[in-house]
Amino acid sequence: MAYTSNWTGGYDLLASPVTFSVDHELSASEKKIVICATASAASKTLTLGLDEGEVIILINVGGTNAFTAKNVEGDTGTSIATGKVALIIGHKTADASVVKVLN
Repeated sequence: MAYTSNWTGGYDLLASPVTFSVDHELSASEKKIVICATASAASKTLTLGLDEGEVIILINVGGTNAFTAKNVEGDTGTSIATGKVALIIGHKTADASVVKVLN
């Protein structure tokens, strides 16, 4: 896997707040290096859609609900509990992205 530091998708350093109550796929404008996500309903999935080697920090800032983070359709996904931070390195192959929950 080739890691990249150039954000050809136009990502910037601002944090992106994302709140969702149904399964949600990030739009281009929501893709930032830091994503502060809140699932307002239980058992929801956040699909990131990162290119191979793109890196983000995903924070579950919600007070109640964990959510499943995955990069592409077909991924098993990783549960991100409230208050948890994850470092994610994208990959276009299902279950090949690197997801490290940091706390």
